Amino acid sequence: MLNVDSSSMNFLAHLTLSYFNTDLQAGNFLGDFVKGKAKAELPVGVQRGIDMHRAIDAMTDTDPDVKALNHLLTNRHGRYASVITDIGFDHFLCLNWEQFGPLEFDGFRVGTYWALHARRGSMSGRVRGYIQGMLNHDWLTLYQSPEGMAHVFERLRPRLSKPELLDGVNESITEYHDEFNQTFLALFPRLQTLADAYRSDPTKTHRSAPGSLQLPT
Repeated sequence: MLNVDSSSMNFLAHLTLSYFNTDLQAGNFLGDFVKGKAKAELPVGVQRGIDMHRAIDAMTDTDPDVKALNHLLTNRHGRYASVITDIGFDHFLCLNWEQFGPLEFDGFRVGTYWALHARRGSMSGRVRGYIQGMLNHDWLTLYQSPEGMAHVFERLRPRLSKPELLDGVNESITEYHDEFNQTFLALFPRLQTLADAYRSDPTKTHRSAPGSLQLPT
């Protein structure tokens, strides 16, 4: 979904849609990091997760409702309108978690951390660093609150060539709250249908809540 190097900022939807299979979840996390021939060196299940990640991105980027939302944000945020939309959708996923989450949020986040921790062998040193940062700072909880979202966008600024275009981003999400929510509610069921196609993989596993909420170290 993102067209800048901010892939560590908008992964909640990808991780949620692929939660039913740990290899697919690892691939969805890696989708913005792995390029070219490096994909072929990964386990087949992780490769499918990367393909799933890119299919989710393509569906989102071409969705007419998403394009309309991006247009609303363009006057204030220019080229980064779609970036803000993508990250904003993770916040609205949290707001609608009871409807769309595969299990209660704490169980999901801990299970996800363990899944990514277990697949570190498929990842570069740079990506393993992102995973460690996620664990150390419990990144998935940031999407739950306006304060957390403000932190996410502040972390994004150093990666942008025109960080000033993020000025007022928190106000934009508040101003267009209804438009964000309506667009998300229309889009996410279509993404779930897309994700369901990957359940036909014979190596899939159905996951429940972890037995403990202790995080990996």
